[in-house]
Amino acid sequence: MKFKQLFTLAAIAAAACAAHADSFTLRMGGGHTTGLTYVGVYDSYFASEVSKRVKEKTGHDIRFIKAWGGSVAKVDGVIEAVQKGTLDIGLSPIGFEQSRAGLLNYSAYMPFTSPDPVLQQKVSNRMMKEVPALQASMKPYNSHVLGAMTSEAYGLTTKFDWNSIAELKGKRIALAGTNAPLFIAVDAVPVTLGIGEHYQAMQNGLADGSLFYASGLEAFKLQEVAKFFNKTGQGSLSTLVAFMNLDTRNKLPKDVVAIIDQVAEESSMRVAELSKQRDIDVEARAKAAGVKINTLPDAEKKRWAELLKDLPGKAAKELDGKGMPATEVLKTYVRFLKEAGYSFPVDYPL
Repeated sequence: MKFKQLFTLAAIAAAACAAHADSFTLRMGGGHTTGLTYVGVYDSYFASEVSKRVKEKTGHDIRFIKAWGGSVAKVDGVIEAVQKGTLDIGLSPIGFEQSRAGLLNYSAYMPFTSPDPVLQQKVSNRMMKEVPALQASMKPYNSHVLGAMTSEAYGLTTKFDWNSIAELKGKRIALAGTNAPLFIAVDAVPVTLGIGEHYQAMQNGLADGSLFYASGLEAFKLQEVAKFFNKTGQGSLSTLVAFMNLDTRNKLPKDVVAIIDQVAEESSMRVAELSKQRDIDVEARAKAAGVKINTLPDAEKKRWAELLKDLPGKAAKELDGKGMPATEVLKTYVRFLKEAGYSFPVDYPL
């Protein structure tokens, strides 16, 4: 009898859970395609893991409608789309969102940071957990930072061979606008364009080079129009961010939100690990395809960094003046990197 009663109670409990199971649909998108590591991870790993774990642990169903490649929001419009609810989750390269994500963009203000995506991701995770101002900075845009992901190491794909900063003088470099000061300092000419436009810009002579990851050689076919890649040492940056609409977040059950947060953190580290390996693999294939790979000498990196010495402090003061604690954020970032084993080529005054 006791067994039958227990069985009946279990059946009733299961039926009750099933009766309260809900279905949720989240719209997820961004300006880049799945050819970029961070988008590819969210398109596959993040979406499938969230759906699987939510079903297994809560009984709810969750599915994703995906809108990559700018079909809903271009690279400079993701935060606005998340703010308005056009996207529930949006992936943004925040170099194109300086007015909204200026404080989150802290790593981009520090030239020649660590080129190791895994080291950067560990520091990025620590920054998000221990610097509350970063998360708070996005509340005015009805957005929650799910994950601040690190990029592959930045380098320069060019139509010309070079390995000293003097050789960049007068050259037109396609890049995200926030990176323009890096090249103004060496008398190069920045051309603000999304990565999807770099191929045509170099093909038609609008640009002589492209500041991006080595993977752009393949993902955006840049090696068809440029046969040189320089590992400049400008680093892996914590500038790829997954945002979630706060209204959507508040409407979901807490156990579902907890799963989303857990998988987002795992996804960030997965992006870093894949990015590090991708740098290695793409470099090998590029060499085999006839691309010449240069590594900028340390002396040149230091010379370039000296020209940019005041850049972090100026950027921080500008944001300080807007009520954001950027100076303290940058000081914390430098400290965390040192504690992780990395030092900049020069000491930037902050």
